Amino acid sequence: MSKRLDCPMEGCHASIEGESEAEVMAQAEEHAATAHPELTLDEETAASIRSKIVEV
Repeated sequence: MSKRLDCPMEGCHASIEGESEAEVMAQAEEHAATAHPELTLDEETAASIRSKIVEV
């Protein structure tokens, strides 16, 4: 079963899909670096983002 993350940043409509949580998080880091460079991905932020990953 694949996983999906809809970007939680207000106004961003990006959706990331992958086969595992690790794959989605890696893509989310790349997305954040390019689309949201002001965002600091510390452990707390990463945990919050990880909690928004759903199975599809």
